[in-house]
Amino acid sequence: MLGILSIAPGSPASTTGLRSIDKLISCNGNPLNDWIDFLYSARGLFLDLVYRRGPVVRKLTIRRNPSIEWGFTFHGQEPAVCRKKCIFCFVDQLPPGVRSSLLVKDDDVRYSFVQGTYVTLDNDDTEYAIRKHLTPLHISVHSTDPAVRGRILGTRREEPVLQMLENLSRAGIEMETQIVVVPGFNDGEELAETLEDLSAILGVVSAGVVPVGLTRHRNGLPRLRRPSKTEAIHIIDQCSVCSRKTMQTRGSRWVYPSDEFFIIAGLDIPPLSFYENCTLRENGIGLLAELFSISGKKFTGNGTVCTGTLAAPYIRHVLEDSTYNVIAVENTLLGSEIGAAGLLSGADIVRSVKMHADSYNSVILPGVMFNHDMLTLDDLSPDEISKLTGREILVIRNLEELA
Repeated sequence: MLGILSIAPGSPASTTGLRSIDKLISCNGNPLNDWIDFLYSARGLFLDLVYRRGPVVRKLTIRRNPSIEWGFTFHGQEPAVCRKKCIFCFVDQLPPGVRSSLLVKDDDVRYSFVQGTYVTLDNDDTEYAIRKHLTPLHISVHSTDPAVRGRILGTRREEPVLQMLENLSRAGIEMETQIVVVPGFNDGEELAETLEDLSAILGVVSAGVVPVGLTRHRNGLPRLRRPSKTEAIHIIDQCSVCSRKTMQTRGSRWVYPSDEFFIIAGLDIPPLSFYENCTLRENGIGLLAELFSISGKKFTGNGTVCTGTLAAPYIRHVLEDSTYNVIAVENTLLGSEIGAAGLLSGADIVRSVKMHADSYNSVILPGVMFNHDMLTLDDLSPDEISKLTGREILVIRNLEELA
């Protein structure tokens, strides 16, 4: 049975008379043991529920409109807390004053399936994923050498991953993997061996390779550094060597270095076709190629586009024949090495707009700056940014909205 924790006001579930004391027994004829069972059973527009209230078993039917959530939150739905101590953990590098939800360290195979978050994986996760057939999954690998992986995950023990990946693959589960490259830990031959090991597992459908992200808030944390230009070039070359092999064995490049590696290396961004059907945009892989694909479009209107220092030169290039101007916003909250637009604070936007007297009355902000509640890292909403800057704020998902 599945205990109801809460019901959202105004949701389809709120019209049923169900209460938090009720326990769901089945949904559309399927027994419910946890909320993943509910997700599998509740994909349609109707629910036939059997539930228990005290000693009494009852039935009811719920209907919803497309795109409307059912409105249930269940006991046991909260993410599992991460027990690792990764040497590059981003949560450990956050300053005081950021929104509390950012400080939650989760490591939950269920959310890897539902939301695409990355999970480090253990034997229990593997067995659960196989039992529920959770596919695709997103796995933080970093290294296939158990000792190296243990050092990176900060557990002071070996952390084998290959057998778990092979078991998942045999069960028909697809996996997108990620390797965060930390110079001196998992680069060089370690990276080459990791790519070779992963590419041999059929269910591992891709490997994203990204550089370690380091904020200015690392007091008391391991001393790490970012890849140099020479190292970035070598890492891209290693990925290319692997891709030449996987083109023969899989018909796909399979491994994709992040945009940031090409920027660090001073190399041209590959065309969009390089990324094939890659779905790793949220990891900063293929975003700039996607941006370049709209070059040549006619952008109408005017405004000031604010973005991170990483993408700013490329956005200027795309908008060079328009009447938009672009502000590269330095990240003073996390540090100047953090150039991603999605990690900008509201305060940095306010500061940058006020510094630029030539900014238009309309300021355009990237949607990735905001969470689902439309709040920045430091809990500012678009309306609050508007009041602080004296400008109209427009939030967009991509530049095509300006065309």
